[in-house]
Amino acid sequence: MAATDALPVPRKNAAYRVTFGIFKNDGTLITGAAGLDSEVSKDAGTFTDCTNEATEIATSSGIYYLDLTSTEMNADTVALLVKSSTTGAVPVVISLYPQEAGDIRTNSTYWNDSAVATPTVAGVPEVDVTHWNGAAVATPDTAGYPKVTLKVGTGTGEVSITSGRVAIQAGIRKNQALANFPFLMTDSTNHNPATGLTVTGTRSIDGAAFSSGTIANMTEVANGVYQCDLGAGDLNGDTIALRFTASGADDLIITIVTEP
Repeated sequence: MAATDALPVPRKNAAYRVTFGIFKNDGTLITGAAGLDSEVSKDAGTFTDCTNEATEIATSSGIYYLDLTSTEMNADTVALLVKSSTTGAVPVVISLYPQEAGDIRTNSTYWNDSAVATPTVAGVPEVDVTHWNGAAVATPDTAGYPKVTLKVGTGTGEVSITSGRVAIQAGIRKNQALANFPFLMTDSTNHNPATGLTVTGTRSIDGAAFSSGTIANMTEVANGVYQCDLGAGDLNGDTIALRFTASGADDLIITIVTEP
């Protein structure tokens, strides 16, 4: 219990210091009030002795304070009765209504001596953040969209780029080499996957004639699947037609639309 408990507004379930005068029936203050008895009633319950007793301020002031515990303040209505055995002392009656969340509605029209902006949506306050953690907020590249900087790492609030990643399959890039390009060759008779072939690859770029270009490293993988490396020049167009041929196999044409 301390002087700091003397809050402007009493709060529910929070220690509170209340200050008051004790008067005689002739209207004068009583100094050194004798036989003080401070009692509390919570939500119209029976009065019981307070944990602390009223104490006079300084010397012969006639003004007293009473420290209430958080338990004594844990009610919607707190009634105090302070009595004195001094002749002619008038009992002190104090009513407190401790505040809790939702008790008080506000209608703020000014903030830091400036008028509050009219909200776009009624009942929803406008928020204009200019500083964060003591530092000025950067001007956004697009009005209305905050600029966000992600910190890479594995600590609290950081974003890891080495774990928990989601793989994203991108398209084939224009004028960028692509290794191990897979394709399936089929038998020209039964059209089943064909193995043991010697495959030749050519390409047509944006409707031009087919040529071998820089297609290289033609390799059989397994089960009729083969792969090759496509050079950057083989993919230097918006549309690419790949043709794979082999003796005893169906011709295979694959069309690719590249990304910039």
